[in-house]
Amino acid sequence: MSSEDLKQHATSSHDFYVLLGVEFETSEADIKRAYRKTSLQYHPDKNPGKLDVIEKFHLLAIARDVLLDPEAKAAYDRARAARRAKEAQQSLFEGKRKQMKEDLENREKGFKRKRGEEIDAEEKLEREIRRLAEDGKRRRKEREERLNREKREEGASFMEEESELYSPPGVSSEVPEIDRTVKARWVREGDGASLNKEKLIEMFSKFGEIESSLVMKDKKMRIGGEKHKKVVATGFIVFKSIVSAHAAVEDAKRTFKLLESVFWANKEPDIASPAPVAADYSAPSTPASTPKSFRTSFPGIYKNGSGGIGAPSFSFSPQSPSLEEVTLMRLKQAERKRLEEQIRQKEAAEE
Repeated sequence: MSSEDLKQHATSSHDFYVLLGVEFETSEADIKRAYRKTSLQYHPDKNPGKLDVIEKFHLLAIARDVLLDPEAKAAYDRARAARRAKEAQQSLFEGKRKQMKEDLENREKGFKRKRGEEIDAEEKLEREIRRLAEDGKRRRKEREERLNREKREEGASFMEEESELYSPPGVSSEVPEIDRTVKARWVREGDGASLNKEKLIEMFSKFGEIESSLVMKDKKMRIGGEKHKKVVATGFIVFKSIVSAHAAVEDAKRTFKLLESVFWANKEPDIASPAPVAADYSAPSTPASTPKSFRTSFPGIYKNGSGGIGAPSFSFSPQSPSLEEVTLMRLKQAERKRLEEQIRQKEAAEE
C-alpha cells in the first residue's frame, strides 16, 4: 500500500489496536502475529457471501499496514489520542449536563411539592373556616327551633318572651363560632419553636374559656417587611364568649411577646355604640283599663283592641353580640384606656 494511502487511512476513526486485539504499546511482531490469527477468523473463504465479514477482513489488512509503517502509525496515534481526548471531554460534559438536569428536575419537584403543601394548607384553612361558619349556622337554627318549640308548648307571655332577647349571665354566647375565633401568628424560633396546640390553649385561657383550638401547618413568609422569609405558625382559638375573644385580641400580643400578631379570624365586632334595648313596659291592671296610647304604640301585641295579649313579633339577629356582651367589651376597653393613660402620666412625671 502506498504512503499516500497509508496517510489517508491514518485518519480513520476505527480503533486499529482494538480491531487487532493488541495493546497500544506493542511490537511489530505482536502486530503481525495478531493479524495472522484474526485474519484467519474473517477470511472470505471461511465466510462466503458474508459481506460484513469480508469488509472486516480488508479493514484488518489496513490496520496492519498502518501500524507497521512508522510514519503512518505516528499520524494515526496522534489522531487517535485527539479523538479519545475529545470523547473523554464530551463524556465529562455530558455527565455535568446530566447532573445539572437532574438538579434542576429535583429542585422543580421540590418546588412543586412545597407549593402543593402550601395549597393543601390554604385549602385546609378554608375548609376549617367554612366548617366553623356552617357549625354556627346550625347552632343558630337549632336555637331558633328550640325557641319556637318552647313558645308553642308553654305559650309564654309577652314579657317572658321579651326576656329571651338577651342572654342572662352565665349563658353561653349565641354569637357564631367564626365570630368568636381569634387568629394568632408567631415565628418558629426561640420560645415559639415549641408552641403547640396545648400550650396555645394554656396561654389564651387567661382571657376566658376556650371551646377548641387549631394549629395550622407551618409555612415560610416575610414578616414586617424583612428581606428573608421565616417559618411562621398560625393558630385559631375559638372562645365560648365573644367578650373573651375581644380581650384576647386587645391584650394577647402585649401579654405574650413571642406572638407576631393576634387578630380576628372573621371580623371585628361593632361596639362603637350599645345595641338597642327594648322599652320596659308595665302590664295593665286589667285588660279593659289598658291605656289606648300603650296599645297603639305597639301594634300586633293586642288583638282587635280587646286588650287580649297576642303573640309578639320580634326582629333580632343571633349573629350579633348581646347587649350584655357589648357592654362588657366597652367597659373593658374603657378600663384598658384608663390604665394606659395612668401609665403615660406616670412616665411623664418621672421624666
